[in-house]
Amino acid sequence: MNFRRWITALAVVTLFVGMAAAQTSGGGTALTCNTVAQVTPTIRSEGLTEEVGDIVITCQGGSYLTTGSPIPQGNIVISLTAPVTSRLASGTAPTGAAGQPSEALLLIDEPNSGLAPVVSGFGPAAPISVCPTPGSGCVEYAQQVGTIPVASSSATSALATYNVFQGNVANNTISFQGIPFLPPVTEGVSRVYRITNVRVNATSAGSSVVSGVQPVYAYISTNGASTLPINSQNGITVAFVSTSLNPYVTPTNTSFVQCQPQTTALVATLNYADLFPSAFKTRIAPFSTAANSSYIGTSSSIGYPQQSVPGALYGSESNFILPVNIGVSGAGVQAGLADFGTRFQAVFANLPTNATIYVSTQNLVAPPSGTVIGGQNTPEPPVALLTTGGASGVFTASTTGTYYPLTLTNNGATVVWEVVNNNTSANVDFTFGVYLTYAANNPPVIAPGGSPTVTMSYAPISGVGTASATANVPRFILGTASTPQPINVVVGPCQTILLFPFVVNSVGFDTGVAISNTSADPFSTPTSSGTCQLSWYGLNAPAQTTIGPVPAGNGTNPAAYSFVVSGVAPGFEGYMFAVCNFQFAHGFAFISDPGARNLAMGYLALIVTNGNNQITYRSKTGQAGTNWGAETLNN
Repeated sequence: MNFRRWITALAVVTLFVGMAAAQTSGGGTALTCNTVAQVTPTIRSEGLTEEVGDIVITCQGGSYLTTGSPIPQGNIVISLTAPVTSRLASGTAPTGAAGQPSEALLLIDEPNSGLAPVVSGFGPAAPISVCPTPGSGCVEYAQQVGTIPVASSSATSALATYNVFQGNVANNTISFQGIPFLPPVTEGVSRVYRITNVRVNATSAGSSVVSGVQPVYAYISTNGASTLPINSQNGITVAFVSTSLNPYVTPTNTSFVQCQPQTTALVATLNYADLFPSAFKTRIAPFSTAANSSYIGTSSSIGYPQQSVPGALYGSESNFILPVNIGVSGAGVQAGLADFGTRFQAVFANLPTNATIYVSTQNLVAPPSGTVIGGQNTPEPPVALLTTGGASGVFTASTTGTYYPLTLTNNGATVVWEVVNNNTSANVDFTFGVYLTYAANNPPVIAPGGSPTVTMSYAPISGVGTASATANVPRFILGTASTPQPINVVVGPCQTILLFPFVVNSVGFDTGVAISNTSADPFSTPTSSGTCQLSWYGLNAPAQTTIGPVPAGNGTNPAAYSFVVSGVAPGFEGYMFAVCNFQFAHGFAFISDPGARNLAMGYLALIVTNGNNQITYRSKTGQAGTNWGAETLNN
């Protein structure tokens, strides 16, 4: 089937019982076994439940066993250089088990692989059958079909028997107990033992580094009543550990003023960049190209037959999925099935209390060139926003549309997204928008800590670095790159600074001052009002004085926006600043002698900024604008 992602490494499993034409052998030859890692994947250094490559043991030769006799049993033990975190069975370990039964599986002769058998009903054609006693293994009997030895459930006839055994996990080891070792004997025929569904804590994978990455080694041995000739003293490399996530914030619009309302204004994007192509995964492999297909996966009593092919690569958080009965309770468990796909988490802190912060429910990045997933307009890759849940990591996909509002707790909030489709053959950025909404004259109040921050990471974050029956798969630590990053958004006051370069009330002259609030206009500008603080510099300068509030359109109370200098600063001569707490303030000064009999002049106040405050102004086209910087004049 085209959904089965075979790899060339499967070619190492060439000929085994029920698959190849047999040639009659006499008394047999020495049994030899070869051990390889089918693949050596790169796994995430932030991950606590990372899938390593399958281990394949291929044996040839040996001598015939007496027909009907029990097949000798032994134990296969895998020791890794990282803690094993394959999901455990619930309950207590069975008597005699070398650890807790788990989802780690040993498969004999590639059942359900779809490869053509020679002996009908055996080898790859045998139905999957799980040994129900992982603590002791299962007894099988030697039979022959023609000249080919086969394992049987009967001492008197050839009947397919158990071909899947569960591993018992203890710290860094997995023990498969009571495994029947049936020599393949016949020339050109191999017996294949595949070990799959092995997960490790990549954050504790040791200290050795090869070419910038940290390898995970597996050491294979056999013991018990019977053994296999395996030599792995140097270990085999089953994975390389590498940093996988580069999270960063990109600001887009950082400056606003309180009297200009905003509705879902994009202020920043949160970028989750993978550092190798297979870092971001769906829960199960995407087996459909239909538009809007969801690959989150749901529980199934019959398992996931589309993801149960030995040796296939699926590029998902799940591995070889198989319903199994494990542990003394006999509870049905989906071995190999992850709880969800890769999740991204954003933890916000120090958010504004008088505004609403939103995030996008979908990835903002357009499809990569030449890549089509689903319909031509389907975003690549889409994600599901997860809006509820707690420490357990159980979330529900959002149906709120494009924007999702954050609910603040102590000025913070957490949001999580899940990958539901992805291209694992290329590097991909998942990018989510952060948006700001607030009403005019109701400015966001930044928490005392300063600018908002966000910590971006995988999810869920967990402290469970050992195998568990209840902890989520996958789970992560924060990682070195997941640190608080600023979101530099400033919502400044609506303020206009007016400079009156010369005002006077001396030597027979006086100055009349008028300040207008022109936020009421034909341009649909939100109106605002506020007071003006007057600061005097010069001869006989008084203390700072206040007028207003000055209403939009200036209303009907001239005392709120006009005055004579002799009334507020008698004997003054110099300049004056008016700092008005509203947009679009304009000023006019008129200097004259009493009655304007001999000399009179008027001028417009200059609009300036002092470099610390944002000012607003009206351009000649009638559009509002803003300006930051050193003292700048705008009329």
